[in-house]
Amino acid sequence: MSEEFKTFIDYYLADLRKRYYLALSSFYLYDRFRELAAPNVVGQEKAVENVKILNRFGSFFLVSKEALRICFLLELAKIFDDHRLSLHIEKLIWFYSANIERFSKNDFIEFNENREFMKGLAETYKGVDEADLTNIKIKLEGNKGIINRLVGYRNQQLCHSDIERSEIDLNREEIITLLKFIEEFLNLFSSRLNSSTTLYDRVEEECKNNLDYVIEYLIRFEPYRLAEIRKRYGLPDDLIV
Repeated sequence: MSEEFKTFIDYYLADLRKRYYLALSSFYLYDRFRELAAPNVVGQEKAVENVKILNRFGSFFLVSKEALRICFLLELAKIFDDHRLSLHIEKLIWFYSANIERFSKNDFIEFNENREFMKGLAETYKGVDEADLTNIKIKLEGNKGIINRLVGYRNQQLCHSDIERSEIDLNREEIITLLKFIEEFLNLFSSRLNSSTTLYDRVEEECKNNLDYVIEYLIRFEPYRLAEIRKRYGLPDDLIV
């Protein structure tokens, strides 16, 4: 088995997948924070209830929401940052293209020698070819405008606090565009080189449900907590604490 095959799967692709999952999870948690206070998303009554509990624990949720925003923007920028010392998408494309002959069926078989149903997997093995690489490069170039604004924002306002800086707007749809591109990139290489794909669509549902559970728990627990405080200190039931 070529060292390039193992390095690409076990290090390059695995590292990118971990950073993508962190960026994706952070984005959807942040997105849900915004939705929880939006009457057009959760309804007027529920939005008021959510805002009340978010304000009750304001310091924690304010910092958490901002930390999530910074996290997904930083991780996304790192994935697209083309610095020569960084591990980024363009470097993965270059590495694969420069060593394309090292990603043969024999390399795949040796890499997965202990895997179940290996014979069938080997028969259907198909590496990423030049046409695939060209298609990826075209899509990457088509997103360069968004990527440049993202990296610029990271450089000017997240990693540094430039005195002279421009306002760099990135909307939700543009962030999702980059996330979907990375997902397509990861699953193309994973499916072709290792016969595996990841259903990232579940990440949004899981993250948003988890945050909903936390907020709902606090809402339901709050009356009992306040009643306990009043009882402990002999306070009247109608006193707001």
